Amino acid sequence: MIDESLKEVLAWASIFEHKLTLEECHRNLRFEITLDDLEKHIADNRNIVYKDGLIYSSKDTVNTSEFEERKKLAEQHKEFTRPVLESLMSCDQISGLAITGSVAAGVNDKDGDLDILIITKPNWVWRVRALAIYLGHRHPNGGLLCPNMVLSERSLAIEPSIYGARELMQILPIKDSGSISDLFSTNSWAKGMLPNSRVKATWQISSKPHYPWWWTVMRLPIVGSFIESWEANRRIKQLNQHSTSGEAIYSKSVCRGHENNHKKRIESELVKKLEVME
Repeated sequence: MIDESLKEVLAWASIFEHKLTLEECHRNLRFEITLDDLEKHIADNRNIVYKDGLIYSSKDTVNTSEFEERKKLAEQHKEFTRPVLESLMSCDQISGLAITGSVAAGVNDKDGDLDILIITKPNWVWRVRALAIYLGHRHPNGGLLCPNMVLSERSLAIEPSIYGARELMQILPIKDSGSISDLFSTNSWAKGMLPNSRVKATWQISSKPHYPWWWTVMRLPIVGSFIESWEANRRIKQLNQHSTSGEAIYSKSVCRGHENNHKKRIESELVKKLEVME
């Protein structure tokens, strides 16, 4: 059981050309085991390489210098984007903010984005999304920002899958006014799939508002509610018309722009990787 789980984790990591630390391997296993026992098991497994603090399959190729460069890029992209994240951090209508995707996993490419998850107060999804997109396009440090998931506090459920579990358990929280905690409790199935996983510590950054003039109008009680409804109807219709993905969701309380069928592609690639490792 442990050998199969290890093989699956290493195959998964190789899809993203990611080499795992012992702690990362432990967190992604679908098998409950102590960290010490895992390290001993890996040391006795001839099919696994554990070198320079990194774990990977003996059938996998590794370019350590390239991997280290991708780790540096992830940190650089976090720091570069920090000022625009500080603006979102200061937004009272955002109750949850987190980095997701490859940067949350600790790596990125030169042309990679910095994906973020935003959780808003009810009836603020589309106004907040508009603000995030504006900052991404107009803020001096917003070029890498990709708000690919904006959820209402009332719509935090994610469909169970090992892909979803790993995406959820690797996020890097930035702001939690209760909704990030609610996200994990609502999707407690993820912890069941990954019994060794833990929620990551919050990345501590400052709160520095940097808003466009129209954000004041967006926050007006009656006018703002009208704009939210108008923006939601307009964007949902527009996005659904152009969507070719079965994984994208566009509703008044959820904007999940998975337009490349990422989950399906990764799961298909995993099957191929496991076949090679047989």
